[in-house]
Amino acid sequence: MEIEYIFRFSKGRIEQFNLQFDDEDLSLQSGLGEVSEEPWMVLSNHQCKGCSLDQQTSPLCPVAANLGGMIRPFKEEISHTEVEVEVLFRERKISKCCDLQQGIRSMMGLVMATSGCPLLDKLRPMAYLHQPFSTMDETLFRSVSSYLMAQFLHPSDNQQHNFDLEGVRQLFNDITLTNESFALRIQSIGGRDANINALLGLDIAVKIGGMSVDSDWLEKVKPLFSGFIRREVQAP
Repeated sequence: MEIEYIFRFSKGRIEQFNLQFDDEDLSLQSGLGEVSEEPWMVLSNHQCKGCSLDQQTSPLCPVAANLGGMIRPFKEEISHTEVEVEVLFRERKISKCCDLQQGIRSMMGLVMATSGCPLLDKLRPMAYLHQPFSTMDETLFRSVSSYLMAQFLHPSDNQQHNFDLEGVRQLFNDITLTNESFALRIQSIGGRDANINALLGLDIAVKIGGMSVDSDWLEKVKPLFSGFIRREVQAP
């Protein structure tokens, strides 16, 4: 699978990223250049709370190692630089004129979900249905759908399927803690604010998502499923 992000700046500069993913598990394979070991990428540097990776087997944070290739080109850019972003994937093109941080945010979320982080890998089903520049409603719908599908596919031996949305809220909370640690990594690089504000934008969306998955949201989307839940009226 291939997803291409193209950033076009007003003075003709172009930054292009041709992301290649494994066709089976959607793990990111290439597209961000050669991995160069930098201090901020070291696993123990602001390692996320609860991270299950070990320094001996994973000397670099896999997410940081991949993000390096997209962070470097934008290190000296400000968040509100106007760009045109094109995303090419699955025989379609999505194009949007926006500020740079919004374009980075969309691509950053995709890379973070496909880089081999034990926690963020839970977002990989959403990457399979990548939706650039998604709204909060779209994100919530994909998040809940992915979580419930995971419960359905979970091995049943000695495990109980959990269709309570508390699991979705807990996932959002765990991702928030990861984002906080990752923000410290990116801040340690220096430079201007495009990259860090892109991450903070992702974190705000996660926080809002965690608060929004509730009974009110379920009631909001319930009419969409009327074809499944409508009870046929029996003839007298």
